[in-house]
Amino acid sequence: MAKAYTVEKFDYHIAEVEKIDKRLKDYLMNVGYERWPRAYFTINRTLAMTSNIAESINAALKAAREHPVTPSTSYLYSVLDKGKQRMMFLKDRTCSCRRFQLDELPCAHAWAVLKYKYIDHIEYCSMYYTTKYLLKTYEIPIYPILDESTWEIPAEVLNEKVLPPDVTKTIGRPRKGRCKPISERERKRSISCGQCGEEGHNRKTCRNNPKRG
Repeated sequence: MAKAYTVEKFDYHIAEVEKIDKRLKDYLMNVGYERWPRAYFTINRTLAMTSNIAESINAALKAAREHPVTPSTSYLYSVLDKGKQRMMFLKDRTCSCRRFQLDELPCAHAWAVLKYKYIDHIEYCSMYYTTKYLLKTYEIPIYPILDESTWEIPAEVLNEKVLPPDVTKTIGRPRKGRCKPISERERKRSISCGQCGEEGHNRKTCRNNPKRG
Protein backbone atom coordinates (compact mmCIF):
# COMPACT_ATOMS: atom_id res chain seq x y z
CA MET A 1 0.00 0.00 0.00
CA ALA A 2 2.76 2.43 0.92
CA LYS A 3 4.54 1.87 -2.41
CA ALA A 4 1.45 2.32 -4.61
CA TYR A 5 1.76 5.33 -6.89
CA THR A 6 -1.92 5.56 -7.83
CA VAL A 7 -5.07 5.80 -5.70
CA GLU A 8 -6.63 2.89 -7.62
CA LYS A 9 -3.73 0.60 -6.72
CA PHE A 10 -3.82 1.75 -3.10
CA ASP A 11 -7.57 1.12 -2.84
CA TYR A 12 -7.06 -2.40 -4.19
CA HIS A 13 -4.48 -3.22 -1.49
CA ILE A 14 -6.43 -1.58 1.34
CA ALA A 15 -9.44 -3.71 0.37
CA GLU A 16 -7.27 -6.82 0.67
CA VAL A 17 -6.12 -5.69 4.12
CA GLU A 18 -9.72 -5.12 5.22
CA LYS A 19 -10.52 -8.74 4.34
CA ILE A 20 -7.76 -9.88 6.70
CA ASP A 21 -8.44 -7.52 9.62
CA LYS A 22 -10.78 -4.50 9.50
CA ARG A 23 -9.14 -3.07 12.64
CA LEU A 24 -5.91 -2.53 10.75
CA LYS A 25 -7.69 -0.53 8.05
CA ASP A 26 -9.39 1.64 10.69
CA TYR A 27 -6.05 2.22 12.39
CA LEU A 28 -4.40 3.31 9.14
CA MET A 29 -7.29 5.65 8.36
CA ASN A 30 -6.92 7.30 11.77
CA VAL A 31 -3.19 7.78 11.16
CA GLY A 32 -4.01 9.71 7.99
CA TYR A 33 -3.36 8.57 4.45
CA GLU A 34 -1.43 11.74 3.67
CA ARG A 35 1.28 10.65 6.11
CA TRP A 36 2.55 7.39 4.64
CA PRO A 37 1.31 6.11 1.22
CA ARG A 38 2.77 7.59 -1.97
CA ALA A 39 -0.63 7.81 -3.61
CA TYR A 40 -1.81 10.43 -1.09
CA PHE A 41 1.38 12.46 -0.65
CA THR A 42 0.62 16.19 -0.65
CA ILE A 43 4.27 17.03 -1.36
CA ASN A 44 7.02 15.32 -3.33
CA ARG A 45 9.12 12.97 -1.24
CA THR A 46 12.21 11.02 -2.13
CA LEU A 47 12.40 7.31 -2.82
CA ALA A 48 14.51 4.94 -0.70
CA MET A 49 18.12 6.10 -0.31
CA THR A 50 20.52 3.99 -2.29
CA SER A 51 24.16 4.15 -3.33
CA ASN A 52 23.50 2.03 -6.40
CA ILE A 53 21.51 4.48 -8.54
CA ALA A 54 23.12 3.04 -11.68
CA GLU A 55 21.24 -0.23 -11.20
CA SER A 56 17.95 1.67 -10.88
CA ILE A 57 18.64 3.49 -14.12
CA ASN A 58 19.59 0.28 -15.89
CA ALA A 59 16.38 -1.39 -14.71
CA ALA A 60 14.30 1.53 -16.02
CA LEU A 61 16.16 1.48 -19.34
CA LYS A 62 15.49 -2.24 -19.74
CA ALA A 63 11.76 -1.72 -19.18
CA ALA A 64 11.71 1.26 -21.55
CA ARG A 65 12.81 -0.89 -24.50
CA GLU A 66 9.50 -2.75 -24.39
CA HIS A 67 7.27 0.34 -24.54
CA PRO A 68 6.24 1.70 -27.98
CA VAL A 69 5.93 5.51 -28.10
CA THR A 70 3.29 7.51 -30.02
CA PRO A 71 3.81 11.29 -30.13
CA SER A 72 0.66 13.42 -29.74
CA THR A 73 2.31 16.85 -29.58
CA SER A 74 5.89 18.04 -29.17
CA TYR A 75 5.53 17.52 -25.40
CA LEU A 76 2.71 14.98 -24.97
CA TYR A 77 3.38 11.31 -25.69
CA SER A 78 1.41 8.10 -25.40
CA VAL A 79 3.34 5.05 -24.19
CA LEU A 80 1.87 1.56 -24.33
CA ASP A 81 2.78 -0.51 -21.27
CA LYS A 82 1.40 -4.08 -21.01
CA GLY A 83 -1.80 -3.11 -22.77
CA LYS A 84 -2.28 0.08 -20.72
CA GLN A 85 -1.87 3.52 -22.24
CA ARG A 86 0.32 5.89 -20.21
CA MET A 87 0.38 9.62 -20.95
CA MET A 88 3.77 11.28 -20.50
CA PHE A 89 3.99 15.10 -20.54
CA LEU A 90 7.63 15.92 -21.12
CA LYS A 91 7.37 19.67 -20.46
CA ASP A 92 5.87 19.29 -16.99
CA ARG A 93 7.86 16.11 -16.25
CA THR A 94 4.75 14.17 -15.34
CA CYS A 95 3.37 10.75 -16.23
CA SER A 96 -0.01 9.15 -15.61
CA CYS A 97 1.75 6.38 -13.65
CA ARG A 98 2.82 9.17 -11.20
CA ARG A 99 6.34 7.78 -10.71
CA PHE A 100 7.99 10.57 -12.72
CA GLN A 101 6.60 13.43 -10.61
CA LEU A 102 6.83 11.67 -7.24
CA ASP A 103 10.35 10.25 -7.53
CA GLU A 104 11.58 13.15 -9.70
CA LEU A 105 13.40 10.54 -11.73
CA PRO A 106 12.32 9.41 -15.21
CA CYS A 107 10.01 6.39 -15.04
CA ALA A 108 10.14 3.64 -17.66
CA HIS A 109 7.62 5.53 -19.83
CA ALA A 110 9.69 8.72 -19.64
CA TRP A 111 12.82 6.73 -20.49
CA ALA A 112 11.08 5.40 -23.60
CA VAL A 113 10.22 8.94 -24.74
CA LEU A 114 13.68 10.33 -23.97
CA LYS A 115 15.25 7.48 -25.93
CA TYR A 116 12.78 8.06 -28.77
CA LYS A 117 13.74 11.75 -28.97
CA TYR A 118 17.46 11.16 -28.29
CA ILE A 119 17.38 13.46 -25.24
CA ASP A 120 19.91 13.22 -22.44
CA HIS A 121 18.15 11.90 -19.33
CA ILE A 122 20.34 13.93 -16.94
CA GLU A 123 18.34 17.14 -17.33
CA TYR A 124 15.16 15.30 -16.35
CA CYS A 125 16.57 13.94 -13.07
CA SER A 126 16.24 15.88 -9.83
CA MET A 127 19.34 17.66 -8.58
CA TYR A 128 18.99 15.65 -5.38
CA TYR A 129 20.25 12.58 -7.27
CA THR A 130 23.57 14.25 -8.12
CA THR A 131 26.87 13.49 -6.40
CA LYS A 132 26.89 16.94 -4.80
CA TYR A 133 23.66 16.36 -2.90
CA LEU A 134 24.54 12.75 -2.14
CA LEU A 135 27.62 13.98 -0.28
CA LYS A 136 25.59 16.71 1.49
CA THR A 137 23.36 13.95 2.89
CA TYR A 138 26.24 12.66 5.00
CA GLU A 139 27.33 16.10 6.25
CA ILE A 140 24.82 15.91 9.11
CA PRO A 141 26.38 14.20 12.15
CA ILE A 142 24.62 11.18 13.63
CA TYR A 143 24.88 11.09 17.41
CA PRO A 144 24.76 7.81 19.35
CA ILE A 145 21.71 7.07 21.51
CA LEU A 146 22.15 7.36 25.26
CA ASP A 147 21.73 4.42 27.59
CA GLU A 148 18.25 2.95 27.80
CA SER A 149 18.01 3.89 31.48
CA THR A 150 17.91 7.60 30.48
CA TRP A 151 15.01 7.27 28.05
CA GLU A 152 11.77 9.11 28.85
CA ILE A 153 9.00 6.89 27.50
CA PRO A 154 5.34 8.05 27.66
CA ALA A 155 2.98 5.90 29.71
CA GLU A 156 0.74 5.12 26.73
CA VAL A 157 3.74 3.65 24.92
CA LEU A 158 4.81 1.57 27.90
CA ASN A 159 1.29 0.21 28.31
CA GLU A 160 0.98 -0.70 24.65
CA LYS A 161 1.15 -4.46 24.15
CA VAL A 162 2.83 -5.42 20.90
CA LEU A 163 2.28 -8.99 19.74
CA PRO A 164 4.63 -10.80 17.38
CA PRO A 165 3.45 -11.18 13.78
CA ASP A 166 1.52 -14.30 12.87
CA VAL A 167 4.08 -15.94 10.60
CA THR A 168 4.12 -19.55 9.51
CA LYS A 169 7.61 -20.97 9.89
CA THR A 170 8.89 -22.45 6.67
CA ILE A 171 10.69 -25.76 6.42
CA GLY A 172 14.46 -25.73 6.08
CA ARG A 173 17.32 -23.48 7.08
CA PRO A 174 16.52 -19.72 7.15
CA ARG A 175 17.97 -17.58 4.40
CA LYS A 176 21.03 -15.60 5.50
CA GLY A 177 21.71 -13.53 2.41
CA ARG A 178 19.41 -10.86 1.00
CA CYS A 179 17.15 -11.51 -1.97
CA LYS A 180 18.86 -10.03 -4.98
CA PRO A 181 16.80 -7.96 -7.44
CA ILE A 182 16.47 -9.05 -11.04
CA SER A 183 19.15 -6.57 -12.13
CA GLU A 184 21.74 -8.29 -9.90
CA ARG A 185 20.87 -11.90 -10.63
CA GLU A 186 23.21 -13.86 -12.78
CA ARG A 187 21.81 -15.18 -16.00
CA LYS A 188 21.80 -18.93 -16.38
CA ARG A 189 24.29 -20.04 -18.93
CA SER A 190 22.83 -22.14 -21.72
CA ILE A 191 24.57 -25.40 -22.53
CA SER A 192 25.97 -25.61 -26.03
CA CYS A 193 27.22 -28.70 -27.84
CA GLY A 194 30.89 -28.88 -28.70
CA GLN A 195 30.15 -31.12 -31.69
CA CYS A 196 27.39 -29.34 -33.62
CA GLY A 197 27.30 -25.98 -31.80
CA GLU A 198 23.57 -26.06 -31.01
CA GLU A 199 22.25 -25.11 -27.54
CA GLY A 200 20.30 -27.33 -25.15
CA HIS A 201 22.56 -30.38 -25.11
CA ASN A 202 26.22 -31.40 -24.88
CA ARG A 203 28.58 -33.52 -26.96
CA LYS A 204 27.63 -36.73 -25.13
CA THR A 205 23.88 -36.41 -25.79
CA CYS A 206 24.25 -34.91 -29.26
CA ARG A 207 22.07 -36.56 -31.90
CA ASN A 208 23.68 -34.60 -34.70
CA ASN A 209 26.97 -36.41 -34.23
CA PRO A 210 27.81 -38.10 -37.56
CA LYS A 211 27.80 -41.89 -37.45
CA ARG A 212 31.20 -43.49 -37.55
CA GLY A 213 31.83 -46.43 -39.92
